[in-house]
Amino acid sequence: MHKTPSISIHEIIERECLATMFQPIISMSRKSVLGYEALTRGINPYTGEIISPVELFSMCKDLWTLTKLDRACRRKAFKTFAPISQHNRSLLLSVNIDAAVLGKNTQDLGTTGKMIKEFEIPANNIVIEIIESKAGNEEVLYKFTENCRKLGFLIALDDIGTGHSNLDRIPALKPDIIKIDRSLITDIDTKFHNLEVTRSLIHLAERTGTLPLAEGIETTQEALTLMRMGIDVFQGYYFGKPMCAENVKNDHTTPIKSLSSRFKVHMMERLAMEKRLENSYKKLAKELKNLLTLSPEHNSDAVLSSFIDENSTIECAYILNENGKQLSQTICNPFRLKVNRRLIYQPAPKGADHSLKEYFLTIKSGKAWHTTSPYISLASGNTCITVSTKLNCSKNSPVLCIDISTRLNV
Repeated sequence: MHKTPSISIHEIIERECLATMFQPIISMSRKSVLGYEALTRGINPYTGEIISPVELFSMCKDLWTLTKLDRACRRKAFKTFAPISQHNRSLLLSVNIDAAVLGKNTQDLGTTGKMIKEFEIPANNIVIEIIESKAGNEEVLYKFTENCRKLGFLIALDDIGTGHSNLDRIPALKPDIIKIDRSLITDIDTKFHNLEVTRSLIHLAERTGTLPLAEGIETTQEALTLMRMGIDVFQGYYFGKPMCAENVKNDHTTPIKSLSSRFKVHMMERLAMEKRLENSYKKLAKELKNLLTLSPEHNSDAVLSSFIDENSTIECAYILNENGKQLSQTICNPFRLKVNRRLIYQPAPKGADHSLKEYFLTIKSGKAWHTTSPYISLASGNTCITVSTKLNCSKNSPVLCIDISTRLNV
């Protein structure tokens, strides 16, 4: 019986048994495709079977073979992209370089420079994408990025936000793009911690002059949440799966136009919802304020406790004096406390100092009401907002603070 011969990684490289797929990278503000990331697949010539990137690179058992494969993938990408680039010079091509192959002999990008000259692709249309955690030599990594800039390449750091990424390298390497990892993006509309970490990365990018790119977008709600946070550049199945070169010429703007239209509706709905919530928060606080005003000062804890019993959305409530010191106990809804984490999350005791808290300082500055953004309550361990207001009109009025449970992500 005839046996199909197996194929080695060396044969794949020598025979160029590789195919380049292109996944679109889009800009919502431009409502267009900015460029494509080149994604390599291996092809078994005997069976026609597709070899995944993970399997392909796992076939490399030494650095020399890995370097050869890395270069072969890059060359195939440039060769396949060349006709696309000649048709549209505005498109970017993002190519991956395995940082593990970087060394003193590979840091000058001489091979890559020769490749783009051979295929007549401008260097400023190429994004060199690096997973910095794989770089063994920090000095080589910095020299490599410096050479990228000298040659006109753009630099992207991939997988930012994963456990191994070193955030201090962002200001040190000064990349043009940071790609926020899909582990943070998945279900970001429902995962508060993912949302807040991503928000921090976006702020870091803005402050260091770097473009944040969200990758791995698969749902409308993920995209809308990220747009609301200020992300403009996206990549993921929602906007387009990896495609062969022949399909690149097709129109890929349908999901962009659809999302753009949906975003306008989404923001109007959200603003209306926020207004309704704000009004409901104020109504709740006014009711409690009235009850406290009508009761003796020494009875405030009992009033807070009774009110919380009747309003299950309240996490806890407390009263501060004119200097931000806590006058009352922190009265909590016992059903909302995280029993298994009470050593971490403890309600603040009477006398606790809140003078540096946003919800106190805003009221002291002269505002009648203030509502914080959602945060994790140190009293309950749950996501909440704090509504604060003066109890009366005097300058030295106590300040009422109410922590209200919320699932609202902003």
